Amino acid sequence: MNTYKVIFARNEPLSCEITNKVILNGDYDYKHDKGQLIYALIKADSEEDALNKSDKIIKEVTEKVFGSDFVV
Repeated sequence: MNTYKVIFARNEPLSCEITNKVILNGDYDYKHDKGQLIYALIKADSEEDALNKSDKIIKEVTEKVFGSDFVV
């Protein structure tokens, strides 16, 4: 399992690459500003898996900041 850094623009993945510069205690960590994701560090088996997990993070952040009724 590798750690991927996913960079976002307007809550859409812009880039995804392996990084070995971080150690995660959980499966992912992310930074956002007022509901707009900046980046996420994600443990995944592949780039495709990391991007799939990033979709879940987008939903989690959107619901946390704007509520579950918010439509993107």
